[in-house]
Amino acid sequence: MRLSDHSITNLISYFISKGKEGEWWDFKQEWHINMHDLIKDIICFANTVHDEDCYLIFGVSDDLKLTGMQQSRKKQADVIDALSNLHFAGDNIPKIDIETVNFEGTELDVLKIFDTDRTPIYLKKPYGSMRQGCIYSRNGDKNTPDNGNAEIVEIENLWRKRLGLTKPPLEYIIDRLQNKLEWNQHDDFYYNIYKPEYSIKNIDENDDVGRRVDEFYSYSQANESTSYSMLDIMAHNTVLDSYQITNLDSGRLSIPVPEWGFLHFGDYHQDTRAYKYYIEGSDRYRVLDFLYNPENSDERCAFDDLINVVLIYHSEEERKAFEGYVLANPEKLDSLVNASKEYEYIATESELKTSEYKKRLRTGIALNTLLKGWRAMFV
Repeated sequence: MRLSDHSITNLISYFISKGKEGEWWDFKQEWHINMHDLIKDIICFANTVHDEDCYLIFGVSDDLKLTGMQQSRKKQADVIDALSNLHFAGDNIPKIDIETVNFEGTELDVLKIFDTDRTPIYLKKPYGSMRQGCIYSRNGDKNTPDNGNAEIVEIENLWRKRLGLTKPPLEYIIDRLQNKLEWNQHDDFYYNIYKPEYSIKNIDENDDVGRRVDEFYSYSQANESTSYSMLDIMAHNTVLDSYQITNLDSGRLSIPVPEWGFLHFGDYHQDTRAYKYYIEGSDRYRVLDFLYNPENSDERCAFDDLINVVLIYHSEEERKAFEGYVLANPEKLDSLVNASKEYEYIATESELKTSEYKKRLRTGIALNTLLKGWRAMFV
């Protein structure tokens, strides 16, 4: 699981528990007095070979005490403006975000430096103590000195990161799915235009019995007709991973089958509620994002109907926390489900199945309602 899958407060707890600074994070008691010193820290963290976001945490002393900040603080707009006014080679400007959090009663500022594969990042003109053409990087808990340059091995690895040579094939393919323009499509076959040996193939499941199988969320659609296929992610002729694809609304929407979630109520789990979900940023969700075209009105309508009854979590951590909340408040879920008259019109081949599908559809709606309210408590 990536660091970005965790909340900021959990990340701060983890970083402090390590008892030192590291390759992904650095503690500062106060904001930098000079903007050029801050920019150098940002560039060093952007020039890392790993594939994680990095963090500058302000309000923590060198001995890891929570002190808060007493001196002037920087605004996100000021930092972004400073970065935008510099001359970066290839116009590869580090992307950042600043968030203020209350951690154990102390206000901290957290500056996130987003991971990038456009490394190495360096300046075409000098700025502060940084020289043009020099590559400054983060190695362990140390930055490259002002008058130095990154080690040749680090520089080579940063170029390897840009060329996609630091990742295994499956990880590389999943990452490249975010840029749909890199993929050419012929019917149900895709290949990467820069690395044609990497391909994606959608294979119909022609078993007539299997094609008639539906799931409860099939009845959220205008047409409940559902079929399935298998999506193979391949390098050369080797299948690296596969996803079952559900073709909803008579084939108007084709996306990976959502995952099952189970809520076990009672001391002996005598009451179990099943539902379906996706997690943003997961490999499954990135495949979904690749296949789904929101500019197609038919697909968009089908997808909107689907996520009315299927949940989309921001992270695995959020899923666990929300399920804990629902398990601690079963009456909230029961009240919403019992009051719902949604999908009263659906009919399947049996009364028992129809009753179960209505319950799961209404459970999905209720959980989405509870999730929205639960998130609002933390805003």
